[in-house]
Amino acid sequence: MRIKFLDFLIILLVLICLFSYFLKYREYEQKETLEYSGSQIFKAIKDFENYTSKGFLYNVRIVGRLNMNDSKFEDTGFVTETGKGYFILKDYEGKRYSVGGVMSYKEDVSAEKIVMRIENKSTVFYKAKPIEIKNFEELYEHITSISEFMEFKGIYDIAISGEFTVVPYSDLNEELKKIIYCKNAHFDNETLKLEQFSIRELKNLDDIIKPEKIYTGDFWVIVRTEKEIDELEKYGIKEEDDDNPYIYKDSIHIRL
Repeated sequence: MRIKFLDFLIILLVLICLFSYFLKYREYEQKETLEYSGSQIFKAIKDFENYTSKGFLYNVRIVGRLNMNDSKFEDTGFVTETGKGYFILKDYEGKRYSVGGVMSYKEDVSAEKIVMRIENKSTVFYKAKPIEIKNFEELYEHITSISEFMEFKGIYDIAISGEFTVVPYSDLNEELKKIIYCKNAHFDNETLKLEQFSIRELKNLDDIIKPEKIYTGDFWVIVRTEKEIDELEKYGIKEEDDDNPYIYKDSIHIRL
């Protein structure tokens, strides 16, 4: 029985669709976990910087040696800083380690294996307008409310970056270093500077700082989603700032 040309085209289209699905599935699988040897430290750092710039939340597991006594080292945490051939790892207890490649000796740890796990699927950035609040719990409620437009993709985490004037001012930088889910948090005179600071930690700020009044400038909000945003959905999401009085128009950006 001879296959007609139309039948051949249908079979070919089905195969192309299956192949495309397989490639996308493989891409998602690879996106979730990336593994490096200690000699691939520069590649790992490049990927850290790439995913950080896109606002993704990821954790990093290190297997290696402590250089001070050559003992075995294994820990998991977040990358807070990168440099030429090294990065700073903050673990879940707030301890910080400088990590270099397998041949490093200046850093705290020489890595033999590095595993990066990306925790969310997509990110949505938008610029929020200034507000005045009494405490960080109010800021948490405000950000949660104006980010509701992304609930249809499942909100895994929300982070903020910006400068906040806190009254009264207190020098609490040592206490702020203990906060886990953030790239950076520190006081510069009376200004509290936050970088990719998860709002799950905002209530802890109330306990540490005990503010009476908080004034925000413009600040960036990063919504990290549980589900992948597809190309068609991007256009609808970008129109959300048209009707939201707390978000600057045309400020929404999406990273996949």
